[in-house]
Amino acid sequence: MSGAVAYLAPAVFLAFAGFRLTLSSGARTDPVQRAICGFAACSGLALLVNAPPTLRLLEPAVATEPVIWATRALKAYALTFLALLAVSLGGGDRLSSRRRARHHHLGALLFQSVAAVLFAAAGVRVVPDAVVVDGSVTLFVLYTALFVLYGVACLALLCRALLRRAEAVGPGRVRVGLSILTLAVAVGTVWTGWGLSDIASTAATGRQPLGEHPVATMLSAVTALLVLAGTTVTLWGGPLAAPGRHWRARRRHRALGPLWRALHAAAPEIALAPAPERLRPGWRTAEFALYRRVIEIHDGLLLLRPHFPLDDGPGTAAAERTGPGPDDPAADAARIARALENRRRGLAPGGPAGVPVPRPGGDTLEDEVTHLLRVTQAFTRAPGRPHREDPAGSRTGA
Repeated sequence: MSGAVAYLAPAVFLAFAGFRLTLSSGARTDPVQRAICGFAACSGLALLVNAPPTLRLLEPAVATEPVIWATRALKAYALTFLALLAVSLGGGDRLSSRRRARHHHLGALLFQSVAAVLFAAAGVRVVPDAVVVDGSVTLFVLYTALFVLYGVACLALLCRALLRRAEAVGPGRVRVGLSILTLAVAVGTVWTGWGLSDIASTAATGRQPLGEHPVATMLSAVTALLVLAGTTVTLWGGPLAAPGRHWRARRRHRALGPLWRALHAAAPEIALAPAPERLRPGWRTAEFALYRRVIEIHDGLLLLRPHFPLDDGPGTAAAERTGPGPDDPAADAARIARALENRRRGLAPGGPAGVPVPRPGGDTLEDEVTHLLRVTQAFTRAPGRPHREDPAGSRTGA
């Protein structure tokens, strides 16, 4: 197993722990956040130290036997945090939750103490690529079996809590996240249960492979990625989706440029921001710039009211009197082009009060932007469109 794969899972776990701490300032007081961060940090650190390249790096400075014990102790602490997470997700009053959490802390302390005694009494030593049992193979097998049983028990508690919580919430991202976490628990159970292969190896040869088994390494990486996906699913439409939203807003802002430039050339007063900001919005302000561009377009349409035509020709008179709807962008584009031409010529067919402007494209900003994009696309092909290329707009690249 290459070093890159061996470090994938610890990198994901440690990065995730840091991300959760940064994202949630109350992680030190919220038991759920504390348990998630503790599990990720302990798992990542244990896998980082237990990677063969790390063990070889530490060998000249530290005896490998205590390091092996420490990494397994860290894994056990990570499993303890999963049991504490199950307590936090299980509901109930705060007093009973604290009591159950104390029981798990005491159980973890007892397990760590017994495991340390068994590890020391087994009399192990580390040789290149293996842990050799010089003392009691039975004690070391018991130590490994105890670790597997403790891990499976903690994972079973968490699985039950996740399933109950998933039943209690309605459809949505939270349920999806809980389902992904349940799958992560299932993979984690297989990962933990892979320690049974170590028991068979130890019982048969008195040796265990040093570091993670290749299959266990892959299972740890899959578990880490599933945990990351499951605990961040509610953010997929928030911070994690922000780059996509910003990119989409900038692209749509630019796509509305032809219609906006034509209106701005006819009525420069519609601009609400300085030229650099309105023509090339920043990455973080793209969504607000798009909203502002929609407002400016509607302001321009209101200023064109006296110039909108009363009748664009045969078959369109009825539509002109009522104003085209959001499903008729071509008619809107034709009316806007005629109104701009009338303004340029000083004609006001509708009189001072004007005629109805094109209707909004919907009740939401998303619907309106979608409609204006269709109108802009039709406007660029409108036969009566004046000023097909606005020199100022083409130079700025709005």
